[in-house]
Amino acid sequence: MRAVVLAGGVGRRLRPHTLTIPKPLVPIDGIPILHIILAQLQSAGFTHVSLSLGHQAHMIEASFGGNRWADLELDFFLEEEPLGTAGPLALLPPFEDSTLVMNADLLTDIDFADLITRHKKSEAAATVALSRQHIDIAHGVVELDEDHRVTDFREKPRLSFLVSGGIYVLEPTLRRLLPTRGRYDMPALLDRARDEGERIEGHVIEGDWHDIGTPEQLNRATAAFRADRVRYLGRRAAAELGAGTGAFQEVGSG
Repeated sequence: MRAVVLAGGVGRRLRPHTLTIPKPLVPIDGIPILHIILAQLQSAGFTHVSLSLGHQAHMIEASFGGNRWADLELDFFLEEEPLGTAGPLALLPPFEDSTLVMNADLLTDIDFADLITRHKKSEAAATVALSRQHIDIAHGVVELDEDHRVTDFREKPRLSFLVSGGIYVLEPTLRRLLPTRGRYDMPALLDRARDEGERIEGHVIEGDWHDIGTPEQLNRATAAFRADRVRYLGRRAAAELGAGTGAFQEVGSG
């Protein structure tokens, strides 16, 4: 199985953590988030990962020490300019099969193998992993009709909605919809696919999902990972990461 990890972001909102290291190497409890993601993919049965790099690409590539890491075959593609969340796919050779595409700033316990299996069964052109988010409103919410009569009054409601988890499974046929150059984001690609009659499936992540885009989000992700590494990595990878052995090296362990 093949995956593409989009690791070209600058991480301005994550400063000061990204002043000296690129965002994909920001550590979660001592381990670069990108290394956690690749360990998860390897455990899920992936064998080949393409990394789309931009800001401080040399540091990210050097962190793996070559094109083999944790039994994964790696290749690296450089974005000469920011290409968004779908544009980098035009740099890669054409896909031969269903391909996982994800951002490099996510901590989740999603079952990647199950996501691929469900996608294939759906026969969709793309599957989007979704995270259920909640917002608690601190005030009573009132609704009015056109005559200004109160039709509903809810005291401090909790609103629930689904957000894109930054994880996708794409079929090779979508490659034809990509522009040959320039920035292009995943929502635009999926909207164009829907306009052409392609089926886009949604897969709700029932477990944990964290975006580490801000210091506050990073702190929450770190606390969750520190509390239960096995949940995110499985016992073998969690033990190797904890010991700083083999291909899994913690920051500062050599």
